[in-house]
This record gives sequence, structure tokens and C-alpha cells, in this order.
Amino acid sequence: MDTIQLHSEEIPVVKETDVLVVGGGIAGIAAAAAAAREGMKVTLIEKTIVLGGLATAGHVCVYLPIDDGAGHKVYGGLSEELMHVCIRYSYDNLPDPWKAKPDTVPVEAGRYMTNFNIPAAVLALDEFLEQEGVDVVFDTVFSQPIMEGSTLKGVVVENKSGRTAYMAKMFVDASGDADLVYRSGAETETMKTIVSHWFHELDFDLMKKGMEEGNMLHATPLRWLGLTPSGGAGDEQEDLTCDGTTSEGVNRYIRLSRGLALDFLKKHQSPDYCMISLPFLPQFRMTRRLIGTDELKYDGEYTVDHSIGCVIASLDQPATVYEFPYEGLITDRLTNVLAAGRMVSASGRGWAIMRFIPACALTGEAAGTAAALAIREGCTLQELNVHKLQELLAKKGVKIHRTAEMEGNVPQPKKPDPNPPLINRFCVHNEPGEVRKAGSGH
Repeated sequence: MDTIQLHSEEIPVVKETDVLVVGGGIAGIAAAAAAAREGMKVTLIEKTIVLGGLATAGHVCVYLPIDDGAGHKVYGGLSEELMHVCIRYSYDNLPDPWKAKPDTVPVEAGRYMTNFNIPAAVLALDEFLEQEGVDVVFDTVFSQPIMEGSTLKGVVVENKSGRTAYMAKMFVDASGDADLVYRSGAETETMKTIVSHWFHELDFDLMKKGMEEGNMLHATPLRWLGLTPSGGAGDEQEDLTCDGTTSEGVNRYIRLSRGLALDFLKKHQSPDYCMISLPFLPQFRMTRRLIGTDELKYDGEYTVDHSIGCVIASLDQPATVYEFPYEGLITDRLTNVLAAGRMVSASGRGWAIMRFIPACALTGEAAGTAAALAIREGCTLQELNVHKLQELLAKKGVKIHRTAEMEGNVPQPKKPDPNPPLINRFCVHNEPGEVRKAGSGH
């Protein structure tokens, strides 16, 4: 690749803050709110113009279960609070027994989960962070780190004002793609992800059914095109995977996913049918993740001394409960940067389940709280007293360790289901046959 030499430039510093969060998805929102609640000045940098990340701009508007499928709440704290924020101003299908936020309900009550309306969630999340005193900077892309040895001093960003810098004491990378930790020198792992496309739709039959039942979700359900995590095989699977850490991969994903939508629209076009939404963020699941000081292995090691909270594969029922290690948020290579969200340190199936919304909120809350605690204690993240962090998180309602009841959930061998029952329960209509080969269509 050819290169050019640019002259050195003086970059204006816009702001100095305590904690800077890169990424305004659910993990970033949780990190920012958690740090602010600990008395920190917090700035959040978001590349789009809406909060919520994949949950909103990416149309993955399903808040997956925060219970274990056996009647026990697994995720408390901000994981639970943000679910209720997302449904504050519009529809939901949260089972009534869970609405009072109990720790346990009868199994027959159903899972602690819900669909949510995207515009209403975006506005509610705006209000939430404003009330927490977080300075949100939209339409701003992280560009490069400002390093001093193994310590991150600030970040260079780009927006309508040009190239500017933000300085901070602690940083949380909630970019989803580990952009900040990767460019700052941390060790990472990458993988390709499947292509799918979610959108809301409407036709007269659906509208009639929804009106008869008094159910908005039945009137405007979600449609899922492309591959499910267990769908497809061989060449078909490979044709619908992309690398989300390169411009080429991102653009390929956009072309393929919109090609799926266009092919579907051509087959179903009629005066009675209408696509009423379109995702404006590629629905990448796993792209690049931190290789941290420790990781969630999801291989039978259920408990860890430095747990910052319990996690589950939310679609399993019952779901085996694991504990996520604090060291899965950090790396020895960076003294003041934490990871949060789908890019934390987890391998194998552990990586796959850490992308779920509840797990993203959990790691975000832990990262933001840890950043605040490290500032107060005047220490690096590696020197942090994890037991103090656990005490703080427990006071916020986070389930730090598995309970005796949760320990009864053990992994059950089963064959992959390309259309899991929970997907139907969320009013998501999958089209497993609607798989489009790369290069076909437009």
C-alpha cells in the first residue's frame, strides 16, 4: 500500500474529564452512568447520533432474558435498570410477575425479557444519561490514542469541528470492536461474524390481527433475514460472514444485508405490505475482543474469586450461571483502560454470550465503577482492590456470585436449533430459507 507523509499538526484539547467512554451502546451507557454515580465527571463519545448501539441503530431491539429460565434473576444492577428504561415510554411484552423486579418468580411465569420500541428507547436513554449528568458527544469518531508509555492520556477524535482531543484519567472502551484497546497496544483476537438483517414490517393482515388482540408487537413484528447463529453450513455459511474490523468487511456486510432485504422486498412487494424500519448499524455479533489478564472460558469453571457478576447464555433454558472475572476487563499492557460489552475477554462460547445485552450492561457497570474506584484510590487498574469493587457492585444490586439455587442449572447437551423457541416468543420472524449468496442480487 502506498503511503503519504502528512505534516505534524497541533490538535486542540476540547475537554479534560475523569472518565471517558468510547461507544454509546448499552455497555457504554452503563459504564458512563456507573462512573457518574460514583461522583466522576464523565464524557461519552458516540459515532452515531443515537444511543443504544446495536440495540437501537442496529435494530436488535430484544432485551434478552436476565433470569436463568428456572425462576431466578441473574442480572441485577444496571442490567435490570436499563431494561426498564428501554420500555419506559412504549410497548413491551415483559411478563407481569417480573415487573416489580423480584429476585424469583414461579417458572411458569415466563422469562424476564422483553421487546422494546426503538425510537422510544432512544429518547429514554437520552433522558437517562442527561439525568445522570453524563456529557454525551454525538457524531464523533474515535481516531487514535495519545499514549505515555503504557498509560493512555487522551484520545483524538474527528467530527464536524475537525480533529480534536479529549483527555481523561480513566478510559472505557465500549466500541464493540475493541478499537481503543487495539490501537493502544493491547493484545486482541478477531473473527468473522454472520450476516443477518432485522426490520419491522406491516401488512393489512398483521395490522388486523394486532388490532383484534390489542397487541402492537403483533401488528408490527420483527423480520429476521439471513443466518441465525446456528444456521447455514459450508459454503453458504462462509458466503454470509464478514470481518467487522476492516472497512472492506463492513461495506461487504452492508451490501449483503441490504441485498437480503431487497430480495425479500421484491418477493413480497404488494400494495398491502410495508417495510417500516431499516437498521442503520451493521449487526455485527463478534468482531474483535480483548485478550485480557484473565477470561471467561465457559468450560465448566463456574466460579471465580474476582467475579464482577454472573452471566448466562440467555437463550438457554435453564441457563447455566457463570461468574465473570474482573481481569477479563483489563490487560497488563494498559494501566487505565477497561473493556466493556461484547469485546471483553472471553473465549469460545463465552465470547458469544458476552455480546447479549444483559452481559454488555453488566460489564459496562463494572468497568465504569472500577474506573471511578481507581481514580479515588489513586491506583492503576492492575492495583485495584477487587473486593472493594465487588462490595460497590453488590450494593448496586449486581449478583456477584452464584446462589445455591443457580448452581442447580447444569449444561444440557442438545442439538443446535436454527430457530430457537425464544426467538418466536420475541415476535421475531426468521426466514431460514432466505439465504442469499455473496455476489447475487444487486
